[in-house]
Amino acid sequence: IKLVIFDLDGVLVEAKEIHYKTLNDAILKITRDSGMIIGWEEHLSTYDGRKTNEKLDMLSNKKGLLKMFHKDIWETKQKLTLEALEELQENSYLKTLFYSLSKDGYKIACCSNSIRRTVLTVLSKLGLIQYMDLIISNEDVKNSKPHPEMYWKAMSTLGVLPEETLIVEDSPPGLLAAARSRAKVLRVSKPSDVTIENIYTQLKETRGHIMPKWQDTKMNVLIPMAGAGSRFQQAGYTFPKPLIDVKGKPMIQTVVENLNIDANFIFVVQKEHREKY
Repeated sequence: IKLVIFDLDGVLVEAKEIHYKTLNDAILKITRDSGMIIGWEEHLSTYDGRKTNEKLDMLSNKKGLLKMFHKDIWETKQKLTLEALEELQENSYLKTLFYSLSKDGYKIACCSNSIRRTVLTVLSKLGLIQYMDLIISNEDVKNSKPHPEMYWKAMSTLGVLPEETLIVEDSPPGLLAAARSRAKVLRVSKPSDVTIENIYTQLKETRGHIMPKWQDTKMNVLIPMAGAGSRFQQAGYTFPKPLIDVKGKPMIQTVVENLNIDANFIFVVQKEHREKY
């Protein structure tokens, strides 16, 4: 690994609640309509990690937010966010990590779906900006995450390949963008996970690319598998379709593993199959 790329919100700074609160405050201030407010669980599952304009488009589609309000909400949200971020303090643990990475010859970049002013403010307040070889915001690319453009741009600008890159991410859009870039990925849940031990352990691993599982104990994954599988029966298979062997595993096991999700799985099966197999 030659390059380590960090996302910003949720990775270097715990700003989820800041963005959540300032967006809702801006919406309420401009629309005076509490029905447009985003719930916390809704924010985490649907809006987290996306740029503000994208969130507003989603609100228009989901809750009927008038597009005439978008510009005023966006401007108000950015103003409130910057005011909140001004209160951030230096992070000595992250400064030690970034100093160590820089001293050991790693290139360091930050790629964020936030606007450039926000990214620069946060990195400056945390005391990390002097270690950055490259900073990319949503204003520097045509396609923001979950598109991998900003990660590809960082690699290209700094002259490294995907297999020479480690990306540290937290949100679903960011993890998807990182996986699509074909770099190695370290998934974290919060800034306190971004430690010297965790980063250097990942850097020393020699295994090939592994996409970390998305974990959500509240997510239910419903898999209907009660069909007759008549085409397979006609072809001579005796087991139910989900249990047909695929390279040493039942077909349904291969499906679940390919989903790469750690959640609550619910399988809808025929009563006869459940009793017999």
